Amino acid sequence: MHPVLARFLAADAARETLRKQQSGEALSSEEQAFIDAATAHPKHRGVLLGVSGRVLSSDAQASLVLLAAHAAARAMREDTDLAEPTRKAREALAEEGASDEEADAFIASILLEEAFGYEQDVDAFDAEYVKESLGEVPALAALTKEAVDALFLSFVKGAANDAERKVREGMARALFDIAWSEGPAPINPEHMEAVLDAEVVDRPEEEQEAKVHATAQLLQALSKEGLVGPIRLSRLRALLGEGDA
Repeated sequence: MHPVLARFLAADAARETLRKQQSGEALSSEEQAFIDAATAHPKHRGVLLGVSGRVLSSDAQASLVLLAAHAAARAMREDTDLAEPTRKAREALAEEGASDEEADAFIASILLEEAFGYEQDVDAFDAEYVKESLGEVPALAALTKEAVDALFLSFVKGAANDAERKVREGMARALFDIAWSEGPAPINPEHMEAVLDAEVVDRPEEEQEAKVHATAQLLQALSKEGLVGPIRLSRLRALLGEGDA
């Protein structure tokens, strides 16, 4: 988990930073990143200012997570290792028409995935995974409906026979519909879980194996296009039970 995200997931730290800003006290760079995020999202800022105590409502918790993630996304602009990948990712999103707010949200979602998407130590920050994910953004941002259709057809046509072609068609359509229904985004564990629930669970064992294998092949094909990085590919394959870690 990014350290700025971890810091401001604590409600006390978030509220204290808001208090310091209101009283005109000096802020650290991390605190300023949080204040900038809160200023950009006044509704969520207001939710946090309106609650007290350590036990937060679901709405307050959601506001806290959003502001903490956006603060971390802003802090990455000044990070020695991540500033340049972050800049390139934001530029790619802007070239495709994304606003600054949309770019912030996209990058914040990558940080939330790194923090909570896999069964890993949340106290550690996997900067390499985040860097790789940022590197996927230009290819994802440039995807058009026509390009997705071409990926789909290429993958389906690569089948060895009609049976495999049918399986590939179903799994590719399911994954693209689930992961990219609102526009191309990094394929993550939630997408994979949704695909498996919809297409694999409760099917006969042989059918399950064929569909899981086809999904792993699809991820490999997307990796060759720069849409799924090697670390992400390894982790998603592991979720499928297809090896890697």
